[in-house]
Amino acid sequence: MAYFNQTAHNISPKSGSKIKSITIRLCVTDCSGTVYFTDLLLQGGSVATGWVGHVCEIRWTLDG
Repeated sequence: MAYFNQTAHNISPKSGSKIKSITIRLCVTDCSGTVYFTDLLLQGGSVATGWVGHVCEIRWTLDG
């Protein structure tokens, strides 16, 4: 039987600092069988959602 688990974590940089890179490590220990990691999503903001806007909905910096 398949079992799916959705996990969301908030990672906040130090105040006033910019993020230069992100490394994601997926670790599985003490188990047997097959594990699939699917649909990884990095999302800006303070609330984790499953929704991502379409590119036509994003306001670009060159827009007036």
